[in-house]
Amino acid sequence: MQNTYQRLIDFLLENAGASIKYRVKKEILNIPVDSAEMQELQSEILNLARVKKAFACQRDDGFIGSVLHGVYFDGFDSTVNLLKRYGVEITNPNMQRAKECLINWKDYERDHFYKAGNAMDEHGRGGFRAILADVLVELGADESLSQIQEQIDNALNAFRGAMNYTCVDDFSKKATMRGVPCRYYIKGATFPASNHISILEKTFSWRTVENLAMVEKSYWHCKEIMKNYNDGIIYVNCGHFVGPFNYNWNSVHHKISMDDFEACPIDFAWFMKGLQVVSHSKAIFDDNNPYFKESLEEMIASANFVETVTDEQLRLFKKYAAIEPSWRKKESIACDLYFPILLALSRK
Repeated sequence: MQNTYQRLIDFLLENAGASIKYRVKKEILNIPVDSAEMQELQSEILNLARVKKAFACQRDDGFIGSVLHGVYFDGFDSTVNLLKRYGVEITNPNMQRAKECLINWKDYERDHFYKAGNAMDEHGRGGFRAILADVLVELGADESLSQIQEQIDNALNAFRGAMNYTCVDDFSKKATMRGVPCRYYIKGATFPASNHISILEKTFSWRTVENLAMVEKSYWHCKEIMKNYNDGIIYVNCGHFVGPFNYNWNSVHHKISMDDFEACPIDFAWFMKGLQVVSHSKAIFDDNNPYFKESLEEMIASANFVETVTDEQLRLFKKYAAIEPSWRKKESIACDLYFPILLALSRK
């Protein structure tokens, strides 16, 4: 397997564009970003069409896009995510301007997402303020900022409060949404969601021995409560149902194969995008899937892995998770497909 891994690293370094080359050298090979070769690659990245388009969306005050939460080139959060996936460093002056703008943002109540996001915040689910804090962390803001500390406290309270529950009925009620079974959170319920997990994974200031022990114990307690859950999305009920950022507590431990993505092709794009995330902290939530690494190794060991990806899976992957600037060459497609897997394996 080591030979296959190294062969594919060499393949990426020979065939990939500037972004993947840069990230392989930085995140897998640990080459310093201030070296001459990395500075040259960073310059190439900044001249990529999508990177230039992203920065062209930056307003005079530093805000990127027109809303906090939205699609590429309109949403601040997704556009920052795109820039980081392309390899743009957060020390870049435009990224620093974006950070300072968000720290000092005063007219956020005019944001299109504010009303729905604020409803989630008021129910402790993490909405507008959770996204704002997450983007600040992604841009390297100081953890002592009140916007970040508030969300860390909310996350710890969610894990602490979940220890009081023994079943899903303790914190949610059954309902239907357009005829489909679902649930909604009881007002005041404190059960962790994906935004709580995200902010804790990306920050360090809260990590005392006591807090780490509490969060780990609560995490597995939540897994036990939700292991047989099948009632659909759990919504926030604020007069109407709003979908918060739920976490897949009852994910099954099994080998991952391309067959898993046949029924819902977009899941392949989300899976691969999750693997290529720009990680700047050590994850603390590991569901101990013993097959995860083995599954990834089998994917890259397969001689026809690229060919097993369906046209629809490729289309959605290209739309939401591709990094290569062009797919005119088949090697570019292969680079985009192999990079997330190799990156994930390098972290195991």
